Amino acid sequence: NFGSNPGAILAQVAAPLELLTAMSCFAWLGGGGGQLGLPMPKKFTYFALKTPVGLPSQFALEVSGKSYEGRSVTMDKWPAVKPTTPNGQLPFAEMPDGMVLCESGAIGRTIAGASGLLGEGKDYMVSEMLLGISNDFNKKAMDIAPSVFTVEKFDAVKKQAYQDGKADVIDFANSKYEKFLLPEGDRFTKSGLTFGEIDLFGKLYVHVNGAFPEIKEGKLARFYARMSEVPGIKKVLSG
Repeated sequence: NFGSNPGAILAQVAAPLELLTAMSCFAWLGGGGGQLGLPMPKKFTYFALKTPVGLPSQFALEVSGKSYEGRSVTMDKWPAVKPTTPNGQLPFAEMPDGMVLCESGAIGRTIAGASGLLGEGKDYMVSEMLLGISNDFNKKAMDIAPSVFTVEKFDAVKKQAYQDGKADVIDFANSKYEKFLLPEGDRFTKSGLTFGEIDLFGKLYVHVNGAFPEIKEGKLARFYARMSEVPGIKKVLSG
């Protein structure tokens, strides 16, 4: 019960996520070359947590079919690591030419572009649209739900705000995406693996396994089930 144990909903969100140098399970997608001349990051650094900020890039790295080095930072190591980051935040990515890229959206799109996951034509437009909708969805959810970073300050007033606003978040997930699903009901684009779809699943996963489990059985149930079985995504989620 959320009201009596707010920390319980964080069990999945804050689960350790150990990343290793990896080749994706999706090497068979090898035809998906780079778009916009974008190179693949050679190293990706993020917290050892499953969050809506980090998961989309982590999923895209594994779906990409390309090699990379992953570094996970535990919370006890963060104070020492923070001064070494480009802007005092995670994630950041190190590029082949030595450039250090920060901001999760830029990193995720760079990985997607390097991997051919941005989509082409209409699929690109749909993917970008999903990214915008999902930013709004994530903000609504995060505004009322605790995270590993805020749970200690989650007082009675905030618990009540969660109870009062929960239905609106669930309704958003059920009403804002459905009209854009293809007839199969389990994808928004032909490939089903554009970055917009990967990003949406990353955000859904965190909130389904956190404060909004009802979303899993809602209008996006078939999409959620299909994405859960993508080998690269399964590899990330299994640690």
